[in-house]
Amino acid sequence: MATVNKRVGLPQAIVINGVDTGGAMTARIDAGFDNIMRSGPDGLQVPVKDKEIQYVRGTIVSQDWVEAINLLIGAVGTYVFYERKSGVAEANGFIKHTITAPVIHRMSINFTKGGYATISFDFECRPADETKTIANMWAMEDGQAKPSYISAARGGFRVESAAHGAIDIYHVTAFDFTLTLPLVRACNDGDVGYTCVDARLDGLTAGGSISFQGGEITGAILTCQKLIAAAAAALVIVVSQSQGAANETITINNVDFDNIGSSSDANAPFTGYTAAFDVANDPDTPLTLEGANKIITIT
Repeated sequence: MATVNKRVGLPQAIVINGVDTGGAMTARIDAGFDNIMRSGPDGLQVPVKDKEIQYVRGTIVSQDWVEAINLLIGAVGTYVFYERKSGVAEANGFIKHTITAPVIHRMSINFTKGGYATISFDFECRPADETKTIANMWAMEDGQAKPSYISAARGGFRVESAAHGAIDIYHVTAFDFTLTLPLVRACNDGDVGYTCVDARLDGLTAGGSISFQGGEITGAILTCQKLIAAAAAALVIVVSQSQGAANETITINNVDFDNIGSSSDANAPFTGYTAAFDVANDPDTPLTLEGANKIITIT
C-alpha cells in the first residue's frame, strides 16, 4: 500500500458568533443522529434499524477567558476555525471549518494556581432550514492559507485577592464558575434536524466553587464555616494577567455558599478547603446577564 499522510491538527483562529477567540486549546465536534430506532427480534437475528434527527454540537476550550460573557450573549452567527495539514506547505496547508448557527448554552471559567485560566463553552447547531443536513451545518474548505493570528488575554494563573462580602478568602488555589442556559430543541414535520434550537435565559443556573488554604480562625470558626453562615453577597476575585497586563477583576453578585469541605493530609503541605456556591436571585432587583444588575462582570 502506498504511503500517504492525510493528518490534520492544531486548531487555531477561532471566531464564533462574531467574537475573536484566541488561545485555542481544543475544538470538539460531535455529529450524528439523535434518534436511532431498532426493531424487536420478531424472528430476525439482527434488528431493522432507522435513524433520524441529524445534529452537530460540540465544545470549545480556550485560554481567552475574558471573552466568556461576550461569547454567551453574542448574536448567533457562525463558528469558524482552522486546522494545520501535515506535510503541506503553509501557503495552502490549512483546512477551514465553518459551523452554522452555533447556539451557545453553557459557559465555564476555570482557574488553577500556576496555570493559565481557561473557558469552555458548549454549543448546538441550528440548521438554516428544514432540509439542512450535517454536511450543511459543518462545512469544510481545503487548501486554505494560514489564518491571521488572534491574540488572547491570557492570565488567571494567580488569584491576588478574593472576598465574599466582608469575608476575605486567603491563599486561593482554584476557582470555577459555570453558567448554564436551558436548551430546548424540536424536530417535527419534514425537518431533517432541529430547526428549533433555543437557549433560554429564563431558568438559567449559575454556580461554582472556590478552593483555598486559608485556615484563619476568627470567633472560633474557620473562614470556610463563615462562608456558609454568611448571607448572599458579591464574590470579588482579582487575578493576575499575562505579560504584565493589568489585573482583571471578576465580580459575581448574590453568591450564596451551600457546602464546604476540608481535606487535611499528611502527604500534602497544607490543609485545603473547598466551598461550593450558586447565585441566588433578588426579586426586587433581578440579576441578568446584561443590564444594570449583572450576574457576573469582568473588568
